[in-house]
Amino acid sequence: MTSILVSTNDLRAGLVSTVVHACTDGELPAMCRVRLDIGRENVTITTTDRFTAGLAIVSVFAHLDTDREETDLAWIDVIDLAVDDVQKILSIFKAPKDRGDEPQYLLRIDADDKHVTVTDSSGMIDGRALKLPRLPADESFPNLEAMFARHHRAVPVLIEDLAVGGSFLARFKAASSCYREALVVESTKAGRGLLIRCGESFLGLLMPVTVDEDTDRRLREWRHAWTNRFDHDNTQDDAA
Repeated sequence: MTSILVSTNDLRAGLVSTVVHACTDGELPAMCRVRLDIGRENVTITTTDRFTAGLAIVSVFAHLDTDREETDLAWIDVIDLAVDDVQKILSIFKAPKDRGDEPQYLLRIDADDKHVTVTDSSGMIDGRALKLPRLPADESFPNLEAMFARHHRAVPVLIEDLAVGGSFLARFKAASSCYREALVVESTKAGRGLLIRCGESFLGLLMPVTVDEDTDRRLREWRHAWTNRFDHDNTQDDAA
């Protein structure tokens, strides 16, 4: 059974910043999940609905043995959770305020073949616990880590005119709010997706909107109209 400790605030930031990108379309059950890939040093959280994707890393505070004692042996596991269950975790385990002189707030994640239990392990005695069903592994879920790695390693290219969906772009506000960092947008030779960086713990991908000939024509007309407005305003200013 997998058992690890993570910081409450760190896990919340990772979940909040990624769950907004998780698919909720029942016709695509393989993507309607939040994936936690547990490694030696980090838990990598990934989600996507095909149009945006999020990846966040959460530091592993400790790996635990069957007696709940710290161990040098690392659990390597992949845990899939339903989107609604992730929302339950966020609603129950609130972000504690950082007072500096208090012990760190920790959550313990225990996983067996069928269930995942999240427990407040901040003190000497466990606090609240939430037991959730573990989604069966689905090989149809894309290898998002590999996709992000490909975009990260690719050569950046100059962004010219590019259209994106406003509602999709707005999803990345969650990462900016969690990590309190600016969003850095990159276009690379890896593909059409835009790579979005936020601090040291989050990466995102955003698919641009396809612009057909009619839309391109309208965009150019609107751009030209703004040029005329500004030129007209400048003429009036010069006359005054």
